[in-house]
Amino acid sequence: MNEKKLTKKLLTFVISVFMGFAGKADAITLTQSVNKTEMAFEDSIKFEITVEWNGPQFAFRFTNPLNPYIDRLRVGRFSSSINSAGKDKDEVTTKKFTYVLEPTSSGLGKIDPIKISYVSWPDSIPGEMITEKVSISIADQILKENSDSSNLWFYLIAGLILAGGGAGVFIAKSKAANTKVPIKTPVDMALEELAKVTSESGSDLKKFQTGVYSLLSDFLKTRYNMNVGGLTQSELEVQISKTSLSVPQKSGIIDWLMQAERDKFGPIEASPGETVRLENDLRKFFENLKV
Repeated sequence: MNEKKLTKKLLTFVISVFMGFAGKADAITLTQSVNKTEMAFEDSIKFEITVEWNGPQFAFRFTNPLNPYIDRLRVGRFSSSINSAGKDKDEVTTKKFTYVLEPTSSGLGKIDPIKISYVSWPDSIPGEMITEKVSISIADQILKENSDSSNLWFYLIAGLILAGGGAGVFIAKSKAANTKVPIKTPVDMALEELAKVTSESGSDLKKFQTGVYSLLSDFLKTRYNMNVGGLTQSELEVQISKTSLSVPQKSGIIDWLMQAERDKFGPIEASPGETVRLENDLRKFFENLKV
């Protein structure tokens, strides 16, 4: 009899603890902050997204990585954290996404709205939140005095004093050095081609994907001497695994190539703005390769 009572009490305790965690979490809330809206070109800013809810950490699951589109800025560092305070019904969970952004050019930088997708537990109801657009004023770059420039003037004056002919030769060589045509890298050529494909295809996804397949193939050929035409996905994965790309970059370029090949020949049912989203993802991919 005592054993039955003890078992019943233990079962009651377990159920009560489980119900304390299994209760539906309160509505999820989103806030964002940036530590400055004006910055020097040599400076950085911290952009932070905070998601908070009443309940345990597992009450919400975030289904996709954040994919912000930023202009005139690049991600220097990124981190995320999750913490909880309190117990049972009083538990509050806070998840933070922190970006340290650095300028790439002066002017008005921007962080476009970021979509945050999640699924609630235990009913698996999907939800979505979107941040507000952020604008950052970036000052002009302060050019450091070039010691080579000072040396140039020194030698020029010295040359004029010593011999006018010697100075003329020196000036001619300096001009020739300054007029060298910069060499375009495979990444530079891919970004230029992406802009051209986007302009020519407009909202026509099939035409856009045809151009994407061509520019990705050219990029792999130019940078890694790789021919991808006619390869199956498994063969493509083997070839790209030999490159110096990171694991996420390898996965991304494989997915883009295979999807572009399917879209070139098959019917497409695309949501509005699909070409814009793909163009943003591809441009960010190549810009990160330049860093």
